[in-house]
Amino acid sequence: MSEKQEKEMVENQVENQNTENVSVNAYFLLHEDELNEIIQSLIILKDYKQSWKIVRKRDKFYIFFNNNRKYLKLWLDRKHNLLFYVGEFTGNLFYDSITIQEDNTGCVVYTNNGIYCDNKAIEFRNMALIDTIRQIDYRLVEPVIWLLCKVLY
Repeated sequence: MSEKQEKEMVENQVENQNTENVSVNAYFLLHEDELNEIIQSLIILKDYKQSWKIVRKRDKFYIFFNNNRKYLKLWLDRKHNLLFYVGEFTGNLFYDSITIQEDNTGCVVYTNNGIYCDNKAIEFRNMALIDTIRQIDYRLVEPVIWLLCKVLY
């Protein structure tokens, strides 16, 4: 089956189900970050082969990668646009709580700028977000999709 046929099949499945369509913009933001050593909570996201460290500080989420030296920060603005930032961190973190979550979203990436999961079709109007995340680090795609489907939208 060709990639085009596979894409059409997934899109037809999405159209036939009762779905909530979410259309948002995503922006890379350059700013001074305030990730300090005191954090609200740590989420360990696991699937059958990997685990990711996600830190929650108020309404912002930090997905650590590259041996916990870099992070991808995700949050929503007042208009529910997705904002993201890539930063570096050296030091230690202290948590108020630790939670372990299983990645069982069943999400499907059906375009470079859209995903389908949990009866939601999330489309990014202004950029190919999934491709951008892959360029930062391909291992970030799964935890980003989990955050988008289960937490942010």
